[in-house]
Amino acid sequence: MKQLEPERLCERLSTQRLRYMSLFHEVKRQLFENEAFANDSESCFALVTHYPYGPAASFTQYDPVFLKELLRRYPKINFSLDMPPGAQPQVERMRGLKQHSIPTVCFAYEGEAPAAPVDPHIRPLAKSEFDLLRPIVDHQDNLVYAEKAFVWSEGAQITGYLCCSPNFDDIWDVNHIFTLPGHRGHGIGTALAYAYLKTMREQGLVPYYSGVTNPASAAAARKAGFQPCRTSYAFQYKKPKFIS
Repeated sequence: MKQLEPERLCERLSTQRLRYMSLFHEVKRQLFENEAFANDSESCFALVTHYPYGPAASFTQYDPVFLKELLRRYPKINFSLDMPPGAQPQVERMRGLKQHSIPTVCFAYEGEAPAAPVDPHIRPLAKSEFDLLRPIVDHQDNLVYAEKAFVWSEGAQITGYLCCSPNFDDIWDVNHIFTLPGHRGHGIGTALAYAYLKTMREQGLVPYYSGVTNPASAAAARKAGFQPCRTSYAFQYKKPKFIS
């Protein structure tokens, strides 16, 4: 395992931008607050951030040797990584390792823009119009990093929204999707995800839909046409005192 300068990690990740887009975005925001490492072939990277509660790492992909080397360096760490089918049981057998949250799924769409029209209840919302969302937004932080939104309106009332922002010049990601409780189960989330997908593709952009843990949100992404492109698993590692 070798340590990488953050700029070098940015350079490498930018050549594989879709798969590692979320991690690249985090590197850009905290460029000098992290340590970056790579395996010998530089096919796998880890970004370690030092929080008050201890270190946390994000891996770009699964490499068991690289993983063990990093765990030896940090005897107490939280980390997330993508794993191929069948790798999870192997990781869970490692002593001192425990999965501590449900997996997160990321979706993307790179095909042609679909021909079906967007539901007439939906319209795009510019950032300058975000005040219209504040009466229903479930958390104000959802709007902080968003650049655009798609809203579902029934008359004068907005009952659902999807916020998104660019992570690269040509790749956007969903910040948050929300439907008022009394309006759920009627396909609003799917329609919003489809409007986002179609609009981005018509503009020549790649729509990404990352960090999905809610089954309803994952179902909406699939129904809208998104394809799963990665699944991240989160673990906590606490090295037992009697293991050298």
